[in-house]
Amino acid sequence: MTGPWLSGLHIRRMAKGQTPIADYLCGACGHHERVTGRARVADYVRANPATDHRATCPANHQAPQDESVRLPDRALKCALN
Repeated sequence: MTGPWLSGLHIRRMAKGQTPIADYLCGACGHHERVTGRARVADYVRANPATDHRATCPANHQAPQDESVRLPDRALKCALN
């Protein structure tokens, strides 16, 4: 497959006599999964790989913010006025 990679679930080679291939690419973290075979692709699509990956995607997990972070003096003055 050539050209730009697009994120999401892509299924190809579904014609009769061909081996189906499903590719999932996460646009946030770059995680890639590939499944081949008609039965495996059908099971993979039923499992909804985007939702499964979203729960463990490192791009969705942010570090906890420090509560002691202060506003800059200019922002503080604007907030008080």
